[in-house]
Amino acid sequence: MSEAAVRRVVDTSVTTKWFVAERESHVAESWELLQDHLAGAAALASPDHMRLEVLNALKQRRFDGDELMRVADVLEGFRLQWHPVDAQLARAAGSIAARYGLTLYDAAFAALAVELDCELVTADRRLASSGACRARLLG
Repeated sequence: MSEAAVRRVVDTSVTTKWFVAERESHVAESWELLQDHLAGAAALASPDHMRLEVLNALKQRRFDGDELMRVADVLEGFRLQWHPVDAQLARAAGSIAARYGLTLYDAAFAALAVELDCELVTADRRLASSGACRARLLG
């Protein structure tokens, strides 16, 4: 990551679009974020539980076990900045979830954005408008 690179937190609603475009909106914008990251113009970060959320979303779209394993490998190849859901992030997520009426899973993305002092990019209107962190709605 260059010093000029912009750091952003991305959530599952954005990254799932990298694997499934049908019936999805703003796929090109999600790809642009990824391309900027891979080129070094941006740095994308996420709590590490997002790996499971992406795979679960794709499983619900009927991806089989082999496809899910390939997606897991491809996701690692994107070199996102993975952050563990440690005690500090869990406490912050719990506080945000209670204050803003979010799930703990969504609150973890907001908590990471607050911790990293950066923007959260999401396709989830409720999360983007919650006020829990600086957020940009994809689209």
